[in-house]
Amino acid sequence: MYKPSRLYRNPVYLAQEWQKALSNGDCSRPADLARKLGVSRAGVSQVLRLLNLAPEVLKTIAALGDPLPSPIVTERRLRPIVNLPAEEQRRAIGMIYPSNFASSSDLKSL
Repeated sequence: MYKPSRLYRNPVYLAQEWQKALSNGDCSRPADLARKLGVSRAGVSQVLRLLNLAPEVLKTIAALGDPLPSPIVTERRLRPIVNLPAEEQRRAIGMIYPSNFASSSDLKSL
């Protein structure tokens, strides 16, 4: 039996899309967006918080593309580093995702 491949969304792309929906008036509040998407209000807030990552970290994660071939990067794994200083975020990304960012010129340039 053929099993369709699953799409794994890049959480940074999701956060940007959801913020755009709020900014352009598609949804007036995160709670409205959550209802429209069929996710919890907390889930929307957690994804949107990723936009508080350092710009260099956001750029590096976004460079992985969307959709992802596997759940390389998830909101849940990024959640603990959002409030860290930028330098610690860069270090944490390299530790959390060493195989994905170890050879990345983007991460080395951070």
